[in-house]
Amino acid sequence: MSGNEDEQTDRVRNQGKADGLFRACMDEIRSSHTTGQALRTATLAAGLLSDRCCYAELLGQFYVATVALEKRMDELIKNSDYKKPLLVAKVKKLGYSFTSGYENDLQALLGQEWKSIIKSWTTEPAKQYVQRLEAANDVECVAASFILHGPLVIGGGAMLKPRVERAFGESATNVFEDVTGTAKGGRSSRRREFIDLYDSLLENDSVAKDQFAAIVEKCGEFMKLNNQIMIAVRQMPWWRKYVAASAAAIVSAVVWRFIATKAESSTMTNSSPNVTA
Repeated sequence: MSGNEDEQTDRVRNQGKADGLFRACMDEIRSSHTTGQALRTATLAAGLLSDRCCYAELLGQFYVATVALEKRMDELIKNSDYKKPLLVAKVKKLGYSFTSGYENDLQALLGQEWKSIIKSWTTEPAKQYVQRLEAANDVECVAASFILHGPLVIGGGAMLKPRVERAFGESATNVFEDVTGTAKGGRSSRRREFIDLYDSLLENDSVAKDQFAAIVEKCGEFMKLNNQIMIAVRQMPWWRKYVAASAAAIVSAVVWRFIATKAESSTMTNSSPNVTA
């Protein structure tokens, strides 16, 4: 992670309470987050935003995980005991749901057959992520929301949207609709609301200590799953083959030049007169 990204992450982290849940979760994912930032930089350098298939494949992995999370959150809330509200119900009140945005973007990128394409592109780490989220409990959903929703809400969505729009058009930016511009009062307000929600999540809870530790631990686990998803993508940018071909041609030219030079040197040595004492 660059120095600027370190500083930015620290600034966001320090907006949480000193001993609060938000800071604890940020501290837990720090090393994995650094890895994630490096992977993001590498994927951008490798052509993520120069090829719609590359972008759609990665988007699709986070789409299937997000669908599983949001469905599970709704299931838990629907089946909960109203006398004891779930933590995830409080998170749900933030009002974020990214499933439809992902779906609209994938259709814009891949066309009407996007569902079958994403199904065929879903990697093993993404499948494992989905399986885990489909059976997630209240605490795990709170942690997964921090990892899957949090980056978009806190500021990542606002930073990424203009780059995606320049690359693929406005029709591929639906997932950012609720986390950019003046939505929910603007970026600072969205960030403040998210941070305050997590810091107040366990107030007046008799088992807060155990839940606090569990949420922090699960955040670390889900962040690692995010990174595994990024490592597992397989699509290559359309121009990669031309770069590879050019590189091969250059290497070939250098090798043949080396061989020719060696041969010339050998010929000159063999044709030189012997010098005797």
